[in-house]
Amino acid sequence: MKFTFKTLFVIFFTFYGIYGFSQVKNEQIDSILNNTVKSDGPGAIIFIKQKGKVLYQKAFGKANIENKVDMSTKNAFNIGSVSKEFTAMSVLQLLEKGKLSLEDNVNSYLPNYSKNGDKIKIKHLLSHTSGLKSHTDTIWANTDARKYFDSSKDVLNYFKNDIVQFEAGENHEYCNMNFNLLAYIIEKASGMEYTDYVNENIFRPLGMTNSYIPSEGQLIPNLATGYELKNNEIVYARYHSINQTRGSSSIHTTVEDLSKWYEGLMNSKVISRENLIKAWTPFTLNNGEKSTYGYGFYSDRKFNKTSIFHNGFIFGYSTSDMYFPEDDLLILVVSNISDINVINTNTIIFDIASSIYKSEIPKLTTVLLDTYVGTYLIEKGFKVKIFRKGLVLFNEFDGQSAVELAAETKTKFRVKDFPAKVEFYQSSEDGRMRIILSNGREKYEGIKE
Repeated sequence: MKFTFKTLFVIFFTFYGIYGFSQVKNEQIDSILNNTVKSDGPGAIIFIKQKGKVLYQKAFGKANIENKVDMSTKNAFNIGSVSKEFTAMSVLQLLEKGKLSLEDNVNSYLPNYSKNGDKIKIKHLLSHTSGLKSHTDTIWANTDARKYFDSSKDVLNYFKNDIVQFEAGENHEYCNMNFNLLAYIIEKASGMEYTDYVNENIFRPLGMTNSYIPSEGQLIPNLATGYELKNNEIVYARYHSINQTRGSSSIHTTVEDLSKWYEGLMNSKVISRENLIKAWTPFTLNNGEKSTYGYGFYSDRKFNKTSIFHNGFIFGYSTSDMYFPEDDLLILVVSNISDINVINTNTIIFDIASSIYKSEIPKLTTVLLDTYVGTYLIEKGFKVKIFRKGLVLFNEFDGQSAVELAAETKTKFRVKDFPAKVEFYQSSEDGRMRIILSNGREKYEGIKE
């Protein structure tokens, strides 16, 4: 079944799927976390809920290493880019109130912000298809991330960079500036500060009493201490100015409040189901192809199921959420370290989903996988190495770390913690094995050497 607008429409207006999760075993999930999270190191929280029932909720590791404070399920975290979900839904709320249109362009809110500002529309910001270049890179993280600004407009003007990578709607390129702009547009359209708008229209109505968009230096109750990896040592996370990341990041919350967020979405307490379906449907590019991102959410197929997900990595914290609307199943993983070499919340959440949907994973053999193993010359001039460990395939690009592949079918695999895919097929012309690498609209083909 293909992932389409119609598919989601049917999902929302029929009963939830009857998939049962009695086979979710605590010891299976415990094992995944115990193999990843050290008892005396940065921690993680796992939260799984289906149809109003919490199936699993447990904390691992330390909320504060120095004082040996154990992680608790009540701890709060900066959820980083998962905040984009809230910004996107705030925009759609204002759409429903008649305060703005998704066809409005950037220049109508911030004149002359970009030479393409009359072509870049709100829908392009929501879907990361604006073509704007992001300012959040390594240099920013080590320098300008500390700067304080008085307003959202000041942030935008300071980081104004009119390098347009492509015409609006031509491609999907993740860019935090898109959502910094959306926060400013929310302020202009609503007449309220972004923080006040989200508090009054999302947090309070949903009972998210442990959720904050903090002001500079504000203390967050039960906040886990954030850590990073530096020179192979775990250290306190670098300071960054919260007011720079409003719209794109900066929300602090708990797993319990995040579960209230998804309940509110599914119960139409945030926006209408019609607009939620649009937000959860992959955006259509100018050429008619689908990206992997809707409005504030990634949308894809996993384990033969519709999956809605996002992740957030910011100084000292990482978050991954994954929701399967057909089964009303929510999985949350949060951690107080932002380095994936220590704790990778994306990998953990995928492993948990795999253990739940194990019946949907195709049966593989070493004989089959060995036909895929080898080095492939890609048409763009680079090489990809495919190798296996047991019944698991890995791919390795030139000079980069190997990444694990998860099987969707016997010929199609996905990068375990990223929405990219690998497909194998045997040429009918010469019998040689070929490979297709894809990420959204980008596709590269190659042949085994």
